[in-house]
Amino acid sequence: MIFPVFASVIVFCIWLAYEIRKSNKKGEKAEKAFWAREAEADNTRKMPLDDLHYIIIPDEIYAPFLNGKGEFIEADESHEKVFAEALTAFKHLKTSKIVNFSNISNTDLKLTYGAANLPELTLYDQNFVLLVRTLQLMGEYFNSKGDKETAKNMLEFAVSSGSDAISTYKLLASLYLEEDDLSKINYLVSSASLLTGLTKAPILNYLKEIIPSEKEKEDSILDILD
Repeated sequence: MIFPVFASVIVFCIWLAYEIRKSNKKGEKAEKAFWAREAEADNTRKMPLDDLHYIIIPDEIYAPFLNGKGEFIEADESHEKVFAEALTAFKHLKTSKIVNFSNISNTDLKLTYGAANLPELTLYDQNFVLLVRTLQLMGEYFNSKGDKETAKNMLEFAVSSGSDAISTYKLLASLYLEEDDLSKINYLVSSASLLTGLTKAPILNYLKEIIPSEKEKEDSILDILD
């Protein structure tokens, strides 16, 4: 009995050593490929940025922050902190370039537009992050104030701009459900299907869970008829 067990241990150790060497070789190969690609990216010449998909904020998003002359209002003590911060954010975004680079690596950006453009592109992406965060906060803010239409405007623009925030989809879906507007829930499903990040699956799962089944729809119709 001892010999078969000993032989099995020897075989296992040989197999394990082989797998470790194979894994190390793959790791070394991947690391070399990464640094080669990074070196290529660092040497990519600067390209024009005319073809970028710049996000333009529509006037209706700015409307709650403007006075009768179409100028930004000044924050004062009457404004809640979250509103004042959003006002500051929109003032900045009004004169800034905004591009959604979610799930695009710095290496890919350098390969496409040149290493010299990376700092500027990073700013564009940071502006996008600020935009979707501010839109979410304002969606929550106006919803809490009972201004459902303005809340929807904020959240819908976030979705159309490419936001992949689960909280944005959930709040907007809840507003559509309050209105019993299932067609817009389906629109959210379509929008989420275009996402490429880690939140795509949980967003789609959530939306599909809240869509009434055919039986629930039939029961609802029967209730109305009764």
